[in-house]
Amino acid sequence: MRYRIPLMGNPSTDVALRSKYIAAFGSACYVSEANTFDCFYRDPLKACADAVLVAEVFGAAPYDKNYPACERIKGTEDYSRQVGSDPANKIIINHQAAPLESSFIEVNGVPTEVNGPYRNLVEPSNVGPGKDFHCEEIDNIEQRVRILQVNRKAHGGKIHSDLAGFTYPCVDENCKPTTCTEPDILKDPENTPHQYDPERAEVHHVVRRKDKRLCPWGTNSNKNAAVISGKLNRHLTNNYPSADEVKRIHQVPAYTP
Repeated sequence: MRYRIPLMGNPSTDVALRSKYIAAFGSACYVSEANTFDCFYRDPLKACADAVLVAEVFGAAPYDKNYPACERIKGTEDYSRQVGSDPANKIIINHQAAPLESSFIEVNGVPTEVNGPYRNLVEPSNVGPGKDFHCEEIDNIEQRVRILQVNRKAHGGKIHSDLAGFTYPCVDENCKPTTCTEPDILKDPENTPHQYDPERAEVHHVVRRKDKRLCPWGTNSNKNAAVISGKLNRHLTNNYPSADEVKRIHQVPAYTP
């Protein structure tokens, strides 16, 4: 449940307007699986504060901000705020169920479904948002283990990164900013007991398990899986999938189960 602010215009179809709202209000705003665009907040006071800025962001005459802060509407979880001289001129902040964010990632301006190299594996029986790759089985084998087996078999016994050559910002041993490059061959978890070894192979959610609002998002579908190093996995977990990441994942040929 979140607080939705009333937007102006039709950002669900107007990409430029959608970008303006995201620039103004950040991760509160997103496109849902139903292809709707709205801004949802956990904190009603933050929702109220941003809601009075909507007209300016849209490009209309600004709302009058000289009226009292939002008040809770009696008998509901909704809030309202007067924004004009007429008491009827109010904005309503609705408390409602927030839809799941779309799992399509924009690549070259086109919302694109992630369809990674493990897509030909049999899917586990329970696929859903926020699920991890170690919670289900494929062919009576833990899903994560099965994905690593397929990768290892395809490369003559060694595990290769599906994002080999990917560059990203990091820090060196002296904590100075630098650029890291994802290696080709990774350490096999079967021979690397230290789970936080930076070069240890891990199974990564391309569409992250949680979105920026910490809600369940990416699923444990095999097509959403990629094998990468622990170091890169920890870096990417804190960022939304980039177009470059998705394009690279799509360039990896599908593995044979």
